Amino acid sequence: MLMQPTSPDPKFDFMLNNSAPPKRGLPLPSFSKPVKIILGVVLAVVLLIIISSALSGRNKGATQPVINTVARGQEILRVTLLAQQQFHLQDPTIQASAATVSAALASDHQQLISYLTKTGTKLSKLQLAADSDKTTDSQLQSASQNNNLDQAYITYVQQALAKYQVDLQIAYKVVGPKGKIIIKSAYDGTSTLLSTAPLKP
Repeated sequence: MLMQPTSPDPKFDFMLNNSAPPKRGLPLPSFSKPVKIILGVVLAVVLLIIISSALSGRNKGATQPVINTVARGQEILRVTLLAQQQFHLQDPTIQASAATVSAALASDHQQLISYLTKTGTKLSKLQLAADSDKTTDSQLQSASQNNNLDQAYITYVQQALAKYQVDLQIAYKVVGPKGKIIIKSAYDGTSTLLSTAPLKP
């Protein structure tokens, strides 16, 4: 019977051993090509979700001033409608002015909402009503009872439109090129309203 030769030094016995040396590190599973493709797609989708979330977070910061502007405009529209339909403005000139304010802000409102929708921003009823102030209703009601509604409405809308312009200026600084066109148009329209009697100070 043949004996396997041994080395003089037992430390070198592994050189005479035909078995493969043990692999170091963690064993990596071997995947088939279709599995590798699926894993690659899944990884790409996860990365896209992460990037999209990061961008949408930035987008929310950029659209908040626009949301504030929309809320301000909606409140002016609400109060104007209240003065027109519930308390009934008396002076035909002020009635016409209220109708112009309503038409101009309704147009702004529609364009700004459309802009926000295109940027992926959805508005809740709570966000739209953020600027609602019921004390205005009480003031108009009191003015109506004292036969001073027309002047009370003019005073309100002058102040409200001035604040609306400030909101537009803030929003202009953070929006993209398309948003700037919409906001500049709204700002110019509001300036025209405020420079025309009876809204002109």
